[in-house]
Amino acid sequence: MPHNRRGPRHGQRSQRRRRVMRFLQPCLLVMLHGNAAHGYSLLNGLGEFGFEPENLAPSLVYRTLREMEAQGLVTSGWGTDSMGPQRRVYQITPLGERHLAQWMEDLQRMRQEIQAVEAAYQRIQQK
Repeated sequence: MPHNRRGPRHGQRSQRRRRVMRFLQPCLLVMLHGNAAHGYSLLNGLGEFGFEPENLAPSLVYRTLREMEAQGLVTSGWGTDSMGPQRRVYQITPLGERHLAQWMEDLQRMRQEIQAVEAAYQRIQQK
C-alpha cells in the first residue's frame, strides 16, 4: 500500500472523490442526451444513478460540468424560461455524444468483467 503523508483515510477519500467525479461524467451526459437541463435539475436527477443528493456536494457537480464544457463535451448558456433568476442550461455536444457512446461500451465491458469475477468467486465458495 503506498504511503500517504496525510494518512490512509485521506488517500481513500481522494481516490473515492476521483471515482465519483469520473462516474459523474457519463451520468450527466446520459441525462443531457436529448434534453438540455440546468445544473439543479441535473443534481436532482443523479439519484437515479445511485448518488444520494444530500451526500453529493453541488460544487462537485458544477465543477464536473465546467470541466466537461472545457473538454467540449457540453455547452452552456443562460436559459430564458425561468420566472426567477436566470439559470445556466447545459446541452451535450456531438463530441459529448461520441464520448458517451465510448463510455457505454466501456461500462458494458466492465459489467462483463465484474460478472466473470463474481461467477468465479461463487464457484470457489461452493467448494
